[in-house]
Amino acid sequence: MRKITTLFLFSYAAFSFAQDPIVQGIIDAIEVDSMLHYVVQMDGEEPVDLGNGPISILNRNSFSEGNALAQTYYEQKFVEFGYTPVIQESSTTGRNVLVTKIGTVHPEINVILCAHYDAFPGALFAGPAADDDGSGCGAVLEAARILRDIPFECTIIFALWDEEEQGKLGSIYYAGQAAGDDLNIRGVFNMDAIAYDGNGDRKARVHARNVGNSLAIKDTVVAVLERYDIDLDLLVTTPGETYSDHASFWSNGYGAVLMIEEFSADGNPHYHTPTDLVGYFDVPYYDKLAKLSIASAATLAVPFDVTSGLEAMPGEAGQYLTAYPNPTNGDATAWLDVAESDRYRVALLNALGQEISVLYNGPLAQGKHRIDLPLSIAPAGAFTVVARSMNMVHSLQVLRMP
Repeated sequence: MRKITTLFLFSYAAFSFAQDPIVQGIIDAIEVDSMLHYVVQMDGEEPVDLGNGPISILNRNSFSEGNALAQTYYEQKFVEFGYTPVIQESSTTGRNVLVTKIGTVHPEINVILCAHYDAFPGALFAGPAADDDGSGCGAVLEAARILRDIPFECTIIFALWDEEEQGKLGSIYYAGQAAGDDLNIRGVFNMDAIAYDGNGDRKARVHARNVGNSLAIKDTVVAVLERYDIDLDLLVTTPGETYSDHASFWSNGYGAVLMIEEFSADGNPHYHTPTDLVGYFDVPYYDKLAKLSIASAATLAVPFDVTSGLEAMPGEAGQYLTAYPNPTNGDATAWLDVAESDRYRVALLNALGQEISVLYNGPLAQGKHRIDLPLSIAPAGAFTVVARSMNMVHSLQVLRMP
């Protein structure tokens, strides 16, 4: 066997690599009609039955009866999807609704997909809050429905925060508790107002800061957008704004991003008013931004395909490219099974599909070849090893854990 250690960093020649069929299946399974149905029930346009006959949730602000009704509604939906929700008391009046889907390989590593369910605290008018943030909550519910039976390597937490409009109180409490407990959070995707596109330009924003692995999470979002050809014009804001729940995680050193409509240049005129209703949604836009957010979280949590060979040891039949250990907290070793002698170029790509390291470039004889993966010098994130010859391309995702 040949030990190959040649390393050339930061040579940014782009390679293309295949979509993950599981992530593509998740995107295809998301139904915007389901999300709209959740939102019209949340904003009071359609009554719900919470156990005592039809009732309308007319206002979700923290000082209204509708806030408690909304909490019950979310609990019931999660139970309907097969989960056991947990209510976290974040203040004397605040209640976060949490659901945990345990990872199959690294249950101790968490990816959070979240939104806030409370409405702007207007005392003189109803707060339907369809866009802000019924749209994000609808996407969280749809993600929980779609992802229920799909195994992931990491744990996914579906979180609906209370009292965001009071100053991010629900998420501040959760993030502070998480930091105090040393909870391992690989990334947070916060969806806040994702359904309004007044001028139809398809612009959306992802906000990130140089905190934890936030910038790498942003790169994952950009890569998912390109890899799965989601028709949005995504604008990147760094350093990102702090006006929503993602900032609570930044304050505790965790990586997080905000997924949001183009709030600055094309703001929703119904924001924080009694007319923030589903009728003003751009439905195809909502569908796309929800899909981007959910697919990005799914990618970071890593769909677990038992046939993929990601955890295979060298020599397992039928695997042309394997890596071990994978995921890894440091370096790893790849094994390339060459069926016919040929010239190979083996490279390491980042989440954007950019080549960051050439691991080998030259002839390889038939047989198995060892290739060192110097991941200990790389930031946490998803990488792809690509082995390309004149007649063959093999690729394998490798995870560098925090």
